[in-house]
Amino acid sequence: TLALERDLREKETLLPILDLDGTQRFLDAGCGTGRWFESVRGRVAYYHGVDASGGLLAYARSTFGEDDTHRFTELSADELSLAALGETTTFDRVLCAGLLMYLNDDEVVETLHRFAAVSATTARIVLREPTGTENRLSLVDHYSADLESSYSSIYRTDGEWRDMFDATLVPAGFALSEARDLFASADLNNRAETRQRIYVLDRRA
Repeated sequence: TLALERDLREKETLLPILDLDGTQRFLDAGCGTGRWFESVRGRVAYYHGVDASGGLLAYARSTFGEDDTHRFTELSADELSLAALGETTTFDRVLCAGLLMYLNDDEVVETLHRFAAVSATTARIVLREPTGTENRLSLVDHYSADLESSYSSIYRTDGEWRDMFDATLVPAGFALSEARDLFASADLNNRAETRQRIYVLDRRA
């Protein structure tokens, strides 16, 4: 129930921020099973979902198929390029929701560089990431009963995110235009030590 409510609130909040009018080329980095595809279908000209998990992408393809308006590609975020995606045209919108926490710092820096490289001269990057409320937190081989598996993740602080943007996206012409909490309700944040944050970075011609 909590996961469904968080997903609903996330989409209600981020869709207006994405500012889609049906003309955008949309890159969904860490698309998983394609949970964002249904929400943006009809609002974008073209959708490309990318994920490192072949199993999740197989589910996305079996559910949504592929045609000349949307595709799914198995690829690590830190290996993104137009060539690797089989694309020749850059993207107006890049969404990355809850992926970067699973990458180490070097991989995140490389991924942010890659986001800039595949973005159009006028573009918006929207990131949704859990952050450490006061301190950087790391989980190593943490078992999740919900996922029925173990995972490792890093909850970076707001200051760390801003430093990473200054080192990667800002020199590429992006400016941080918005940074705020995703959920107003403490119940949806779920943990006192972390909170979900939204970062919006814009590049203007």
